[in-house]
Amino acid sequence: MGLGSALAVVSILAITELSVETWGKPVERKADGLLWQFNVATGTTALLLIVITLSFTPVRFLMGRRHAPVHLPWRRVTGVWSAVLVATHIPGGLAIHSTGWRVWTPFESVVPGVTGRAIDEFTLGYWVGLVAALALIPLTVTSRNSSIRALGPRRWHRLHRTLTWSVYWLAAVHVVALQYGEFRDRRHVAATAVIFATALAGRSVAAAVGQLRRTTGRATGGARRRILPQPD
Repeated sequence: MGLGSALAVVSILAITELSVETWGKPVERKADGLLWQFNVATGTTALLLIVITLSFTPVRFLMGRRHAPVHLPWRRVTGVWSAVLVATHIPGGLAIHSTGWRVWTPFESVVPGVTGRAIDEFTLGYWVGLVAALALIPLTVTSRNSSIRALGPRRWHRLHRTLTWSVYWLAAVHVVALQYGEFRDRRHVAATAVIFATALAGRSVAAAVGQLRRTTGRATGGARRRILPQPD
């Protein structure tokens, strides 16, 4: 993945970990725990990289590069690094919310009557987060040129677009559920909302521009009859 990309990710991770939040009452400083800080940093950085991954094609589209290659090297780098950070984020989250070695504790209330607990936001957040993490596995495994040749460019692109956006929406539910359950600081809630909104805004604007270009092309008699790709 390259030394440059590793240094960039570590820099983002360090900046994220420097942020401090107040949880619950003003006297409660859960952010003082190093494990908690590292877990928030890995999760936030992974989320940011997923949004960057989704933003590459819309940005190229808005820059006028209509025929972007199916596979962009930097898009693969950010996607793989997001999976790496998610893999480091999961053990931290389980350690924080588990009792001893009972790593299944956050998932227990999904089975009514077994634990006596009602289904809560932590259960929802953890199960949805688990599904998102599992969806990252085929994305990471197929992020190779050999996978493009095996699946074919169109099928590979469709698979990655579907799975990446699925991870995006699952991550949104995961983050909202846990932020609600843990009374997160409003500044952090606002920051994650901005991160999520960036990907949607970029895709929406690129889609609107693409529609305008197609309408303009038809109005001018189809002088240039090229099929414009849809932004991811």
